[in-house]
Order: sequence, then C-alpha cells, then structure tokens
Amino acid sequence: MTSIFPSRDFILGQWRFLLFGFLLAFFSGPGQTFYISLFSGAIREDLALSHGEFGTLYAFGTLASAATLIPLGRLVDTIRLRVIALSIISCLAFAAMFFSQVNSIVMLALGIYFLRLSGQGMMTHLYATAMTRRYVAERGRALAFATLGHPVSEFLMPVFAVTLLLLFDWRQVWQITAVIVLIIMIPAALALTQRREGQDGGGVDAMAAGRDGQHWTRKEMLLHWRFWMLTGIVIAPSFTSTGLFFHQLYIAEQKMISLDLWVSGYAFYASMSILGAFLGGGLADRFTSARTTPFAVMSLTLVPFALYFAGPGVMIYIYFIVFGLIQGIVHTVATPIWAEIYGTRHLGGIKAIAAALMVFASAMSPVTLGLMIDSGYPFGALLLVLASVPFVAGVSGFIAVNSRT
Repeated sequence: MTSIFPSRDFILGQWRFLLFGFLLAFFSGPGQTFYISLFSGAIREDLALSHGEFGTLYAFGTLASAATLIPLGRLVDTIRLRVIALSIISCLAFAAMFFSQVNSIVMLALGIYFLRLSGQGMMTHLYATAMTRRYVAERGRALAFATLGHPVSEFLMPVFAVTLLLLFDWRQVWQITAVIVLIIMIPAALALTQRREGQDGGGVDAMAAGRDGQHWTRKEMLLHWRFWMLTGIVIAPSFTSTGLFFHQLYIAEQKMISLDLWVSGYAFYASMSILGAFLGGGLADRFTSARTTPFAVMSLTLVPFALYFAGPGVMIYIYFIVFGLIQGIVHTVATPIWAEIYGTRHLGGIKAIAAALMVFASAMSPVTLGLMIDSGYPFGALLLVLASVPFVAGVSGFIAVNSRT
C-alpha cells in the first residue's frame, strides 16, 4: 500500500525543489487575508474608513486581481521557472513596499490589488503548477509538502507581524516584509529551481497528456461543458474557508466563545491541516485526483455542521480539527486534477482560470455572508449556505469526472 507521506529517498533526493515550493507557499502570506487583516484597524484609522468601506475596497482589489490572473497565469507556460519566479518575487516585494505608502482610497485599492495578485494569486499559482509539472509518480505528496507552507505561514507570520507592531509603525512592518521577501526568496529561486534526477515530469515541455490522450488548450477547455461542472471544486473550498475566517469574530460571538478560546483552536487547525495535506497527497497518488476530489470537496459540508454543535469547551476544538483536516485534504487532492484531465502542455493557462475562480470566491464569500448578517438572517442560514456550496460542487464534480463525453 502506498504511504501517504513522501518516502525518505524522495525527500533526500528532492529536498531543494520541495523547499522551493514550500517557500513559495509560505511567502504567499503577505497577499493572504489572514496577514492583511492584521493591519485593517490601523489602515481604517489612518484613512478614516468604516468596516464596510474597507471591506468593499478589499473585495474590489481581490476581484481585479482575479481578472488579471487569467492572462498573467499563462506566463508560466512560456517563461523559464527561475525567471518567472524572480519576477513574481520582485512584484510581491514591490507590492509590500507600495502598501506601506498608501495614503488615499485609490492607493489602498491599488495596494490590495498588487498584494492579492502577486501573493495569493501568482505565488500560489506558480508553486502549484511547477510541482505538478516536475513530478508524476509522487505528484500529490510533493504538492502536500509544498502546501505545508500555508499553515506554517498562517501560524508564524501573524506572530512576526504582531511582534514587530510592538516596535514599529504598521507601514514600517510592511517595508520590513518586503525586504525579507527579497532576502530569502531571490537566493532561493537562484539555488533551488534546477532540474534534478528523479523529477519524472517533463516541465514546460511535458508530454503528459490528459486522460483522453490529448493536451487541451485553454480555449478548448472553456468551450467544453465538463470544465464548468468542475468549477465548483475550486470555488467551494475558497468560499467556505474565507467566509469562516473573515467572519470569525461574529461567529465566535454567536457561539458565545471567548476570543482567547477561539484563537487557541488554531493550533488544532494547523496541525490537522498538515496531516490532511499529506493524506490528500497520498490519496491523489493512489486513486488519482479525479476520482477522489469530488468526495473530498463534498466532505466540506461537515465543517459548518461541526460549527453548529461547537460551543465553549471541547466541541470548539472538534470543529477546528474537522476544519483543518478536511481543508488540508481538499487543497492537495484537488490540485493535480487539471493535469490529469487536460494534460500539462497548457497547464499554466488552464490553472490560471482555476486560480482566478478561487480568488473570485474568496472575494464573494465575505460580501455574501456579510450582507446576510446585515439583513438579519439567522446564524443557521449562514451555516446552511456554507454547507450547500460544497455539497453542490461535489455532486457536480462527480458527474463531470465520470462522464466520457
């Protein structure tokens, strides 16, 4: 039976490129909601913005980045990995430095746009595409290793930011962030991206066709009904997780859980998401991503149900355990599906569409749930929406991957 963890020989032989994928995932953090939101209070105070005004600007910048990601994502099909990596790293550092200088609503919107595009968008898109291309037999487990960068970033970067905020102004923290990105990631891109023995994928010149024996172009994919049935597998995880993260203070209040108790649950979330990532990678390698992804996405319906029964005490930790485990599984088990179905020759352009849909969902979830909260919908209605989206997406994905037409 195939282990869910990468073999010792695989890690020892491939640690350089695995580390590069990990670092790309880790340093997507400055463009992620969890990091930007740490500075929301100071930004709103400096620019005299309400919660709603800041949220609207955030959604606008995020949606704009999703639209831009579609054409830019194709660059990973035509530009050498080291060159595109250095370009994206430089853009992220520029975005962080630009964000430190915002002094108007227009600059704030642009700053959010730059961060979301270069961080959440292109950094994530690059590591997922690169790992998918470089490996075949252990593709899922290689992706799982790189994905570890996300929970580690979610744990360490807030500590880093909060500590620096005790010593520096929020603008200076963003300047320090930009410098650290350059200091660590530029040498990493130069030293860790070389192709080495044991990487059984063909890279940009790969000849690994889709399951029907052809390499689909992005146009062909968009004109076929199957893709539109598969969109839910990227929309649902992003919609559910972003909604739960963005409105966590409201949720904790509704469940009468203190903030300290709520935050303590993230230790369980992080550890279980790591386990889930390796479990998802092992499942993808053993049973294929196409066969397992619909069921993994559908299992996200368990997260809002676990939240429904959560309360002060042990049940809140059960919620975080379920949330972290399933989220980790979904992220790694779903990533290889585009290569399996559509081939790898045009993978960058194809995955750019999927990444844009993910970013789009991360923008719409806070707005949708926020409007429901403002309109007075009961808490149970929010949980029903969060449960319905992955259920429908899972059913739709199951139909798509089992059709031969």
